[in-house]
Amino acid sequence: MLIDKNNSENELNLTKLEADGMMYIQTNQWLLAYSAFVHLYKNAKDKSVALLYNTALCHYSAKEYSKAIAMLGEAQMKIATPSALQNATNHLPDNLLTDEYDNRFYRLALNETAIALTNSIIKLRIRRLLVDLNLELENWQEITRLSALPDMEKCKNVQEALAIAKSKTNT
Repeated sequence: MLIDKNNSENELNLTKLEADGMMYIQTNQWLLAYSAFVHLYKNAKDKSVALLYNTALCHYSAKEYSKAIAMLGEAQMKIATPSALQNATNHLPDNLLTDEYDNRFYRLALNETAIALTNSIIKLRIRRLLVDLNLELENWQEITRLSALPDMEKCKNVQEALAIAKSKTNT
């Protein structure tokens, strides 16, 4: 019994670790975020979209691009079906959508509530991060393919990546 008590005291509180990891991402403390999310990923039985996305952000910051792409692919498969709450947010204000398109909010941590509420925006964020990853890998064809998906042409990072891809493929 005493051994069990000591083991439980030494174990990390995974809920707190996830919250701390998200805070590390928000404050660009990538070494700490990476440590937190890699630990969470290794110990999760069912990997949530938020866990996959946040871990992908950590791999991106560590320049482990293929790992990040794999995580985002898995997240895309999990988010393929619309959530039950999605209909409540179909009519978001245009000025907030423009703010989403013009900024780099897709490089911030996500939680499961955001994913349940704004499924389509999360899909957009995943695709935007994939564009950045493919830009790093100089995968011009994939950037072109991703940029043709819904609402991607509105995103500043996609416009910039597509311009680079076009300049590299026209030479």
